[in-house]
Amino acid sequence: MENILFQCQNKEDAYMNINWTQPITVYELIAIALSTIALIIPLIKYIYNHFIKKLKVDFLPSGMITLFHNRSGSYTSLGGVYEVKNKSTTIKEITAKVIRQSDNATLSLIWSTFPSPICRRVAGNFETSFETAHPFKVEADTLAPAFVEFVDKCVNMDEVSNNILYPVVCATMPIFSQPNATLPIVDGAVRALPEYALAKIALNDHFFWKADEYEMVITTIHSKGTFDKKYVFSLSDAESLRLRNNIDSVLISHVANHFGIPVQMNTVTKDFKEKK
Repeated sequence: MENILFQCQNKEDAYMNINWTQPITVYELIAIALSTIALIIPLIKYIYNHFIKKLKVDFLPSGMITLFHNRSGSYTSLGGVYEVKNKSTTIKEITAKVIRQSDNATLSLIWSTFPSPICRRVAGNFETSFETAHPFKVEADTLAPAFVEFVDKCVNMDEVSNNILYPVVCATMPIFSQPNATLPIVDGAVRALPEYALAKIALNDHFFWKADEYEMVITTIHSKGTFDKKYVFSLSDAESLRLRNNIDSVLISHVANHFGIPVQMNTVTKDFKEKK
């Protein structure tokens, strides 16, 4: 038994006894080099991806912008895609600033909803679904569509419009009660009210889309920073008037609702180009 234990001990000593005086063979050197490289590569990748590789984010617009003016005031919507390279990021907020070139009047807007680019036809009418604007993630080396509708960042125009329209609505109530109060009669009577004239002046004060040249700055806030894209477009007299005519539609909307008639609001769709 002792002989067996002695022999085993001798074998273990033989295996553990490394002769460091012998030179390393080429094959051993290659094996050590490959092992070292295998250990270093993940570290190099980590350093490159986290400290050297830079995030690149860009917004590529569809080339068309839609302008609105209604009870919610003057605002706009546009579509495009976000292109993200090298790293993923989260789009946290999108804002827009529209500057009228003749007088530097500024319309400050913030994202409100994501309108669907697909319209459905329901009972002869086209409908678009909306989703409340919210942050969204864009994976590395991908494109993410973004269709955004903006609202006034500084003023709650729905509340302002309601306050302006309130005297008109109150003055209209007795007209609804008159005999033979048909739509044409009520419409004409409401338009002749002094409250209507005063409200129209007040709503015109909040109209932004005058015939002019415009610059629009789209600001995107993402998880790694912020960047701006600048665009230009123009409005003709006819296009401005088309949007301004919506003020009368807003003023008479309670009459249309009383008779169950949908209110149609004009919009203007424009080409816009990146400012160089």
